[in-house]
Amino acid sequence: MISFDYLAIAYILNFILLCIATYTDIKKREIPHTIIILMILINLPVGYYLFGIESIWAFFATLVLCLILGIGMGGGDIKLFTALAPLFAYGENIFYIPKPILLLIGISAVFAALYPMTNILRTYWKDIIPSSTGLAVVFGFLIYLLNHYSIPYASLFLWGYIILSIFISRKIPQYKDIIKKAGYLAPIYLIGIYLIDSSYFINHNILLSFIIYVGELTLISIVIYALTGAEISSKKSVSELKEGDILRDIIYIKDKDVKVESANILKRFKMMVNAELGKNDGYDKIIMTDGEGLYKEDVELLQKLHKEGKIPGELNLITTYPFVPFVLVGYVVVLVLHYYFNIL
Repeated sequence: MISFDYLAIAYILNFILLCIATYTDIKKREIPHTIIILMILINLPVGYYLFGIESIWAFFATLVLCLILGIGMGGGDIKLFTALAPLFAYGENIFYIPKPILLLIGISAVFAALYPMTNILRTYWKDIIPSSTGLAVVFGFLIYLLNHYSIPYASLFLWGYIILSIFISRKIPQYKDIIKKAGYLAPIYLIGIYLIDSSYFINHNILLSFIIYVGELTLISIVIYALTGAEISSKKSVSELKEGDILRDIIYIKDKDVKVESANILKRFKMMVNAELGKNDGYDKIIMTDGEGLYKEDVELLQKLHKEGKIPGELNLITTYPFVPFVLVGYVVVLVLHYYFNIL
């Protein structure tokens, strides 16, 4: 009698479906409903057959979690994670959400965040790398002084100053130029520390520490650049807007007055939270976008406002990236951890 490993077969079928969804997401920025329906038709029966009612709880608990996270997650992504949940109900869970699904969401989010961060680095590297090198020079020199005079907890304040400096350099070009020029002093700083105190240089491995500082400050800078509005964006004609486009702009409407504001990620997140709480700051309507993008009625309203001359002909859109490929990578990682390393 032939025995079937229904779970393995289901995993393979889901892998194929995720590959198809990845292709459509890259080509069209959409996940076909048929893919989600097929995944549910496969995963719910198999999950229930193998794990019983736990698979059903996993399905609904994951749906609730993704809806809560939906302030920055698209509807297709919510459906994907939810459809996959019944197949991972074999082990431990947190509030009925399988730990492998939580790991899958985390891995997908990390990869999805790293990809645009690399684009920020490619776009702003001429500012980020020299500034990070300059701040590493300042940081290393001050650390040397603090160690020499044994000032307690000073490194905490020093890191605070360094992070504040990155914010300031985003706002004050003159300060940024000073920090960038300090980066050219890196060889002088390293040679100077060695000549002044060679034992300190060797014992504290100053050269390696300096390289690590530059790497850490580069990463911090990229994050701060993203938080302060350095997302990769482009302009698009209002007449060409379509459902699902993600605006970087926020449009405020009150009576016959309309205001367009180009907002960074912190501002948009604050406005999204206020919207969830029912706060609109006295405006009749505020048009902004989350992971779902523009709705059809918003597109029609924006085009109407443009024809009336109340908004400009072009609006700023955030450059978006396919998310399903990152889900596919996370899915494979989770399966490798489960089958090969026997961790999950």
